[in-house]
Amino acid sequence: MASGGVARPTLLSVDVGNNPARCRMLIYHKGLEAEVDIKSPADYGGTASKEYRALNPQGKIPVLLLPSGDAFFEARVINGYLNDKFASVGPAVGASTPEDRALASLINQVHDLYLASPNSSDPAVTANQGALYKSVEQIDAASRAAKLAEIDKQLDVLEKLVKGPYAAGESLTEADFALYPTLSCFIAWLLPTVFGWANPMDDESRRPKLKAWLATVGALPAAQRVKAEVMAGLESWKASGRLDPIKEQVAANPQFKWIFP
Repeated sequence: MASGGVARPTLLSVDVGNNPARCRMLIYHKGLEAEVDIKSPADYGGTASKEYRALNPQGKIPVLLLPSGDAFFEARVINGYLNDKFASVGPAVGASTPEDRALASLINQVHDLYLASPNSSDPAVTANQGALYKSVEQIDAASRAAKLAEIDKQLDVLEKLVKGPYAAGESLTEADFALYPTLSCFIAWLLPTVFGWANPMDDESRRPKLKAWLATVGALPAAQRVKAEVMAGLESWKASGRLDPIKEQVAANPQFKWIFP
Protein backbone atom coordinates (compact mmCIF):
# COMPACT_ATOMS: atom_id res chain seq x y z
CA MET A 1 0.00 0.00 0.00
CA ALA A 2 1.27 3.47 -0.82
CA SER A 3 2.05 5.48 2.28
CA GLY A 4 2.62 8.96 0.95
CA GLY A 5 5.78 10.89 1.69
CA VAL A 6 7.64 10.31 4.93
CA ALA A 7 11.29 11.11 5.49
CA ARG A 8 11.90 8.11 7.76
CA PRO A 9 9.91 5.12 8.99
CA THR A 10 6.82 6.44 10.76
CA LEU A 11 4.72 4.50 13.25
CA LEU A 12 1.05 5.39 13.49
CA SER A 13 0.17 4.70 17.09
CA VAL A 14 -2.13 5.54 20.00
CA ASP A 15 -1.11 5.42 23.64
CA VAL A 16 -3.75 3.09 25.02
CA GLY A 17 -3.62 0.19 22.56
CA ASN A 18 -1.52 -2.80 23.55
CA ASN A 19 -0.53 -3.63 19.97
CA PRO A 20 0.90 -0.20 19.12
CA ALA A 21 2.43 -0.15 22.61
CA ARG A 22 4.54 -3.21 21.85
CA CYS A 23 5.97 -1.41 18.81
CA ARG A 24 6.77 1.71 20.83
CA MET A 25 8.36 -0.48 23.50
CA LEU A 26 10.74 -1.94 20.91
CA ILE A 27 11.53 1.52 19.56
CA TYR A 28 12.29 2.80 23.07
CA HIS A 29 14.32 -0.27 24.03
CA LYS A 30 16.54 -0.12 20.96
CA GLY A 31 16.87 3.66 21.07
CA LEU A 32 15.27 4.21 17.66
CA GLU A 33 13.48 7.49 18.24
CA ALA A 34 15.96 9.29 15.99
CA GLU A 35 15.29 6.66 13.33
CA VAL A 36 11.52 6.20 13.59
CA ASP A 37 8.91 8.94 13.88
CA ILE A 38 5.71 8.32 15.84
CA LYS A 39 2.46 9.93 14.73
CA SER A 40 -1.25 9.52 15.36
CA PRO A 41 -3.80 7.97 12.99
CA ALA A 42 -5.56 11.33 13.32
CA ASP A 43 -2.74 12.79 11.21
CA TYR A 44 -4.08 10.62 8.40
CA GLY A 45 -7.76 11.30 8.90
CA GLY A 46 -8.45 8.71 11.60
CA THR A 47 -8.85 4.97 11.26
CA ALA A 48 -12.17 5.18 9.39
CA SER A 49 -10.93 7.60 6.73
CA LYS A 50 -10.19 6.68 3.12
CA GLU A 51 -6.65 7.96 3.58
CA TYR A 52 -6.01 5.64 6.50
CA ARG A 53 -7.77 2.67 4.89
CA ALA A 54 -5.45 3.09 1.91
CA LEU A 55 -2.60 2.40 4.33
CA ASN A 56 -4.33 -0.39 6.26
CA PRO A 57 -7.53 -1.79 4.77
CA GLN A 58 -8.29 -3.43 8.12
CA GLY A 59 -8.61 0.02 9.70
CA LYS A 60 -6.54 -1.00 12.72
CA ILE A 61 -3.53 0.31 14.59
CA PRO A 62 -0.51 0.29 14.30
CA VAL A 63 0.76 1.02 10.80
CA LEU A 64 4.37 1.62 9.78
CA LEU A 65 4.92 3.99 6.87
CA LEU A 66 8.18 3.78 4.91
CA PRO A 67 9.98 6.39 2.80
CA SER A 68 9.66 3.99 -0.14
CA GLY A 69 5.91 4.53 -0.13
CA ASP A 70 5.14 1.14 1.38
CA ALA A 71 3.08 0.62 4.52
CA PHE A 72 3.16 -2.37 6.83
CA PHE A 73 0.45 -3.23 9.32
CA GLU A 74 0.10 -5.80 12.12
CA ALA A 75 2.25 -5.23 15.21
CA ARG A 76 4.21 -8.45 14.90
CA VAL A 77 5.15 -7.66 11.31
CA ILE A 78 6.18 -4.13 12.25
CA ASN A 79 8.33 -5.25 15.16
CA GLY A 80 9.94 -7.93 13.03
CA TYR A 81 10.78 -5.35 10.38
CA LEU A 82 12.17 -2.82 12.85
CA ASN A 83 14.24 -5.43 14.65
CA ASP A 84 15.67 -6.61 11.33
CA LYS A 85 16.15 -3.17 9.79
CA PHE A 86 17.89 -1.79 12.87
CA ALA A 87 19.57 -4.98 14.08
CA SER A 88 22.88 -3.17 14.57
CA VAL A 89 21.33 -0.33 16.59
CA GLY A 90 20.90 -0.60 20.34
CA PRO A 91 20.50 -3.82 22.32
CA ALA A 92 20.02 -7.05 20.39
CA VAL A 93 16.55 -8.57 20.50
CA GLY A 94 16.12 -12.25 19.69
CA ALA A 95 16.92 -15.72 20.94
CA SER A 96 20.20 -17.47 20.11
CA THR A 97 18.89 -20.98 19.41
CA PRO A 98 16.29 -22.35 16.98
CA GLU A 99 14.37 -23.83 19.89
CA ASP A 100 14.14 -20.57 21.80
CA ARG A 101 13.24 -18.68 18.63
CA ALA A 102 10.44 -21.16 18.01
CA LEU A 103 9.26 -20.77 21.60
CA ALA A 104 9.23 -16.98 21.25
CA SER A 105 7.19 -17.33 18.08
CA LEU A 106 4.76 -19.71 19.77
CA ILE A 107 4.24 -17.41 22.75
CA ASN A 108 3.70 -14.50 20.39
CA GLN A 109 1.17 -16.55 18.43
CA VAL A 110 -0.76 -17.58 21.54
CA HIS A 111 -0.96 -13.94 22.58
CA ASP A 112 -2.04 -12.70 19.18
CA LEU A 113 -4.55 -15.41 18.33
CA TYR A 114 -6.09 -16.26 21.68
CA LEU A 115 -5.91 -13.03 23.68
CA ALA A 116 -5.39 -9.87 21.69
CA SER A 117 -6.95 -10.23 18.24
CA PRO A 118 -10.49 -10.86 16.99
CA ASN A 119 -9.05 -12.08 13.67
CA SER A 120 -11.61 -9.94 11.88
CA SER A 121 -11.89 -6.36 10.73
CA ASP A 122 -15.60 -6.35 11.61
CA PRO A 123 -16.04 -4.16 14.72
CA ALA A 124 -18.81 -6.48 15.89
CA VAL A 125 -16.27 -9.30 16.24
CA THR A 126 -14.22 -8.84 19.39
CA ALA A 127 -11.08 -10.42 20.81
CA ASN A 128 -11.15 -12.23 24.13
CA GLN A 129 -9.28 -9.23 25.52
CA GLY A 130 -12.14 -7.03 24.33
CA ALA A 131 -14.28 -8.41 27.13
CA LEU A 132 -12.32 -6.19 29.49
CA TYR A 133 -13.44 -2.90 27.94
CA LYS A 134 -15.73 -3.26 24.91
CA SER A 135 -19.20 -1.82 25.37
CA VAL A 136 -22.27 -3.74 26.52
CA GLU A 137 -23.76 -3.03 23.10
CA GLN A 138 -20.88 -4.94 21.50
CA ILE A 139 -20.64 -7.85 23.96
CA ASP A 140 -23.61 -9.39 25.77
CA ALA A 141 -23.27 -10.85 29.25
CA ALA A 142 -22.99 -14.50 28.23
CA SER A 143 -20.33 -13.76 25.63
CA ARG A 144 -18.36 -11.54 27.99
CA ALA A 145 -18.34 -14.21 30.70
CA ALA A 146 -17.19 -16.82 28.19
CA LYS A 147 -14.35 -14.57 27.07
CA LEU A 148 -13.22 -14.11 30.66
CA ALA A 149 -13.06 -17.89 31.05
CA GLU A 150 -10.95 -18.05 27.91
CA ILE A 151 -8.61 -15.35 29.20
CA ASP A 152 -8.07 -17.35 32.37
CA LYS A 153 -7.31 -20.44 30.29
CA GLN A 154 -4.85 -18.63 28.03
CA LEU A 155 -2.99 -17.19 31.01
CA ASP A 156 -2.49 -20.77 32.17
CA VAL A 157 -1.24 -21.68 28.69
CA LEU A 158 1.27 -18.84 28.85
CA GLU A 159 2.33 -19.87 32.35
CA LYS A 160 3.33 -23.26 30.97
CA LEU A 161 5.13 -21.79 27.97
CA VAL A 162 7.13 -18.98 29.60
CA LYS A 163 10.65 -20.15 30.28
CA GLY A 164 12.26 -17.37 32.30
CA PRO A 165 13.85 -15.05 33.02
CA TYR A 166 12.43 -13.68 29.76
CA ALA A 167 9.55 -15.28 27.91
CA ALA A 168 11.68 -17.59 25.78
CA GLY A 169 14.71 -17.91 28.02
CA GLU A 170 17.85 -15.89 28.59
CA SER A 171 17.30 -13.35 25.80
CA LEU A 172 14.71 -10.66 25.28
CA THR A 173 12.62 -11.60 22.23
CA GLU A 174 9.58 -10.55 20.23
CA ALA A 175 7.44 -12.46 22.74
CA ASP A 176 8.34 -10.12 25.60
CA PHE A 177 7.28 -7.07 23.63
CA ALA A 178 4.02 -8.73 22.61
CA LEU A 179 3.11 -9.83 26.12
CA TYR A 180 4.16 -6.91 28.25
CA PRO A 181 1.57 -4.19 27.46
CA THR A 182 -1.25 -6.73 27.49
CA LEU A 183 -0.34 -8.50 30.71
CA SER A 184 1.01 -5.57 32.73
CA CYS A 185 -1.87 -3.21 31.95
CA PHE A 186 -4.98 -4.77 30.44
CA ILE A 187 -4.83 -8.05 32.37
CA ALA A 188 -3.27 -6.87 35.62
CA TRP A 189 -5.39 -3.72 35.95
CA LEU A 190 -8.69 -4.15 34.13
CA LEU A 191 -9.56 -7.58 35.51
CA PRO A 192 -9.35 -6.38 39.15
CA THR A 193 -10.80 -2.94 38.40
CA VAL A 194 -13.81 -4.01 36.35
CA PHE A 195 -14.51 -7.58 37.45
CA GLY A 196 -13.07 -7.85 40.95
CA TRP A 197 -10.40 -10.45 40.22
CA ALA A 198 -7.32 -10.75 42.33
CA ASN A 199 -4.45 -9.61 40.13
CA PRO A 200 -3.78 -12.68 37.96
CA MET A 201 -0.23 -11.48 37.33
CA ASP A 202 0.55 -11.57 41.05
CA ASP A 203 -0.48 -15.15 41.73
CA GLU A 204 2.47 -17.04 43.18
CA SER A 205 0.53 -20.29 43.50
CA ARG A 206 -1.03 -20.48 40.02
CA ARG A 207 1.32 -18.45 37.85
CA PRO A 208 4.74 -18.06 39.48
CA LYS A 209 6.58 -17.94 36.15
CA LEU A 210 4.41 -15.15 34.79
CA LYS A 211 4.81 -13.21 38.03
CA ALA A 212 8.60 -13.50 37.88
CA TRP A 213 8.62 -12.69 34.17
CA LEU A 214 6.57 -9.54 34.75
CA ALA A 215 9.03 -8.33 37.38
CA THR A 216 12.00 -8.97 35.09
CA VAL A 217 10.60 -7.27 32.01
CA GLY A 218 8.93 -4.56 34.06
CA ALA A 219 12.34 -3.42 35.29
CA LEU A 220 13.31 -2.35 31.76
CA PRO A 221 13.10 1.43 31.22
CA ALA A 222 11.26 0.91 27.93
CA ALA A 223 8.68 -1.25 29.67
CA GLN A 224 8.14 1.31 32.41
CA ARG A 225 7.74 4.09 29.88
CA VAL A 226 5.21 2.26 27.73
CA LYS A 227 3.27 1.07 30.78
CA ALA A 228 2.90 4.66 31.95
CA GLU A 229 1.55 5.63 28.52
CA VAL A 230 -0.97 2.80 28.39
CA MET A 231 -2.08 3.21 31.99
CA ALA A 232 -2.78 6.90 31.47
CA GLY A 233 -5.26 5.89 28.79
CA LEU A 234 -6.85 3.16 30.89
CA GLU A 235 -7.19 5.49 33.86
CA SER A 236 -8.93 8.00 31.60
CA TRP A 237 -11.43 5.30 30.62
CA LYS A 238 -12.23 4.76 34.29
CA ALA A 239 -12.51 8.48 35.00
CA SER A 240 -14.83 9.01 32.03
CA GLY A 241 -17.23 6.30 33.19
CA ARG A 242 -16.60 4.15 30.13
CA LEU A 243 -16.19 1.03 32.26
CA ASP A 244 -19.28 1.57 34.44
CA PRO A 245 -21.85 -0.05 32.10
CA ILE A 246 -19.72 -3.21 32.05
CA LYS A 247 -19.78 -3.33 35.84
CA GLU A 248 -23.55 -2.89 35.71
CA GLN A 249 -23.83 -5.72 33.19
CA VAL A 250 -21.85 -7.97 35.51
CA ALA A 251 -23.96 -7.05 38.54
CA ALA A 252 -27.17 -7.68 36.60
CA ASN A 253 -26.11 -11.19 35.55
CA PRO A 254 -25.01 -13.15 38.63
CA GLN A 255 -25.85 -16.43 36.89
CA PHE A 256 -22.51 -16.22 35.07
CA LYS A 257 -19.07 -16.77 36.51
CA TRP A 258 -17.20 -13.48 36.41
CA ILE A 259 -14.24 -14.10 38.71
CA PHE A 260 -11.65 -16.79 38.06
CA PRO A 261 -10.46 -19.20 39.28
